[in-house]
Amino acid sequence: MKSLTAVRSRNWLFNLMLFFVSFSFVLVWLPLLRCLFDGASYRWGQTFFGVPIASQGIQPGILFLLASLVLYLALFYAFYWSANRKLFYGLLGAWWLISWGNFLFDILKEGDAMFHGDTLNVHISVASIIIPIALLALVGTIFTIRKDRKMPDVSIPWNRRNRLMALLLLAPLPVQIILLISGEPHGTTDEIGVIITILQAILFPLIFIPKQQG
Repeated sequence: MKSLTAVRSRNWLFNLMLFFVSFSFVLVWLPLLRCLFDGASYRWGQTFFGVPIASQGIQPGILFLLASLVLYLALFYAFYWSANRKLFYGLLGAWWLISWGNFLFDILKEGDAMFHGDTLNVHISVASIIIPIALLALVGTIFTIRKDRKMPDVSIPWNRRNRLMALLLLAPLPVQIILLISGEPHGTTDEIGVIITILQAILFPLIFIPKQQG
């Protein structure tokens, strides 16, 4: 079996963008795990370019979250490890369009809205934060592609640190399953499960950062 090999050297801009991507990854990872483990007691929903998508537990709407999961995992991997750099650019553009372009479309069409996170009692005005973040993400995407085009090819093997990060970040899953399945909706165990899942999503890029050269 051919070992995984990074084709770009570790750098601050890629790492910054990886964690930028991971913050939007929370909006996929958290509802996906809650739909799977909370079951019918949890309802997730959003609009995608004007089309409403929802799932109460495991229903057809969860397929959108699964497809989004595949996109995010492919993008996390592509930053450093994909030899096809045009594929990386396409995934990065698709991430911006699906994550931020979708939000901007909703704002332009519907006006301001509120994001509601009932478990942690979070209620945030969407327009006040989405527009500047979307513009920042677009600038970051452009600069990342420009930097990548100037970088030389390297060959850095997947190593013990990558495997350890994957183990550490995925190891809490059994605990999350127990907390989300057995916890009272919006209760303490539910909140703990949600917090662990959010932190897990944000730290996910650590799995894919190659070791430092030299």
